[in-house]
Amino acid sequence: MSRYADTFASLLSVFTKLPSNCNDTTPAVSVDNVALPVVYAVAFSAAQKAGGGRVTRDALQQTLEFSGLPRHVTGQIVLTADTGADSLAQRDFNLALAMVALAQKNMSPTLESVMFHKEDLPVPELDGVETLISSSNMHSSMPPGRGRLDAPDDPWSSASAGPGAVASSTAALGSMSLATNGTETASLPANADSTKKEHQQRTAGKDSSASQTFVPGINMDELQWKLDKEDVSIKESAERGGIVFKHTNYEISTRSFSSMVVRRYRDFDWISNYLVTRYPYRMHANIPPKGFPDNRIKGLTRFASAILRIPFLRRDALVIQFFTNTDEFGHVLKVGNLDMEAEDIDVEDELGSTPWPEVQQTYAAFDDFYAQVARDEERYRTQITSLEKIARYKQAIGDELNVYSDTMRLINAPRESVSGSRKFHVQAASKRTLDSNLNELSMSFSDASLLEKAHGEVQKTISAEYLRRVYDVVISMKLMMDRMRRMEKRKDIQRVCERNDANRKAMAQLNGESPVPDSDRSSIDRLERLLREDAAELQLLNHEQRCIEARFYLELARYKCYESFLQTHYHGYIEEQIKHHTMTLNAWKQALSTADDLPTDPLGFIS
Repeated sequence: MSRYADTFASLLSVFTKLPSNCNDTTPAVSVDNVALPVVYAVAFSAAQKAGGGRVTRDALQQTLEFSGLPRHVTGQIVLTADTGADSLAQRDFNLALAMVALAQKNMSPTLESVMFHKEDLPVPELDGVETLISSSNMHSSMPPGRGRLDAPDDPWSSASAGPGAVASSTAALGSMSLATNGTETASLPANADSTKKEHQQRTAGKDSSASQTFVPGINMDELQWKLDKEDVSIKESAERGGIVFKHTNYEISTRSFSSMVVRRYRDFDWISNYLVTRYPYRMHANIPPKGFPDNRIKGLTRFASAILRIPFLRRDALVIQFFTNTDEFGHVLKVGNLDMEAEDIDVEDELGSTPWPEVQQTYAAFDDFYAQVARDEERYRTQITSLEKIARYKQAIGDELNVYSDTMRLINAPRESVSGSRKFHVQAASKRTLDSNLNELSMSFSDASLLEKAHGEVQKTISAEYLRRVYDVVISMKLMMDRMRRMEKRKDIQRVCERNDANRKAMAQLNGESPVPDSDRSSIDRLERLLREDAAELQLLNHEQRCIEARFYLELARYKCYESFLQTHYHGYIEEQIKHHTMTLNAWKQALSTADDLPTDPLGFIS
């Protein structure tokens, strides 16, 4: 039994159940003696496979596609309404449509919401659903994979979720639209050409904003996507800091600020914590761990360069002090007037013309996006490991080629013999030619050894390093989403709303008594105060939640923009492979020419 079983049973009791043998295509369905809109009956008639008063899950899923909601939302509604049977009764179908209506009004499509709003349920909008009535084999006419709940696990997919839906769950990825697209007709019966045109004409007449493509209003400064560019160089200072306990200092030179400052690791750690506190809902650079001193300078260089690539961080007053103020950073923190409060976001200004439902639909897929980021993390980590292994193999191949080359450098002068014939101790002409050419081949093998080692170094210091910077972006996104999960306010909002509703009901009871006793007057005053406090708290919580959802929408778009760097990475990687193999091919061709000159006449070695 699911955790919603009791609520589900009570909800079903308010929907009128028709007999299983009812053949009326427009039954009068009501909720608590209030007649439901005719769209409920029309949709149910359209969804029935061949009558019988029940619909399949796939038929329900296909019907809900006419709602214009994203696929993950309709899928969740189907799962909620599903009782576990092979098909759904009309009361279950009506429950699903009620949740659709709530979702279309930007309310939570849950059983609790239906229970709360059952007296004032909005009307579900299912444009074109009546066209399915003309087909009695709606389920069998569905294309493979259409209407299934096991949708691809890639939330970046560009496949349409259905009629009027956002082009994909990834609306935040740079090209998001609420428009009805051409793929919607795939869900209509194959013999419904005329109804397709009618449906297209109806949807074309909707508000023009529904067909507009919205691009997130993020700063598109090209520098932030160029992960190969470094504005910072860091080296270990010759002078160590501290009087008793010495620590390592680092000299930081910044080209954009034309500055050089000295900082210690603790200063880097402090600026990292500051960024998390000041900008909790944004991606920013990750500081390397304090261990592994051999790689620390590389990690700190990536960290500092990543900070200065991001436009809003490059303008931060404390970040500027970190890179330009030559005083000790501890002193800068003591005398500075630091703003450590989390940034306040003007949601309307940040989003621009992007409609709020677009943001909500994107945030509703938060878990899907988190799973995709986790897969990105695993993929890039595997790629980095592979490149590092290739680099080590190249180094090993170079070392072995060098060993092989050394064994080919022969001593040409013959040793004198104290006994026996001297004939075979005197080098023949072919032997002298062989030794000379083997020396040349030895040089060719040595050249090939150097090429393999150089290629391995490029794999390690450039190709793997570039991927490591992409990997840092993925980790930044994952850490940001973890913070958002911890800081989201939806549960707090629900708690305050429930408390507010209880206080309102208590207030209504007290106000219903006439005259109001003096003992109740103080209770009324207390409840009024609590309601005012709840209203203020709810306003603050709603603002914070809107900030989280808006920032997630924008940061998700920025995250996807970083994929543009992959062109730079793979172009450079492949170009380096071509260059390496061209040089290696030329080296081996030269070696082949020398090998062809080796003597082949056996008699030439003894005469």
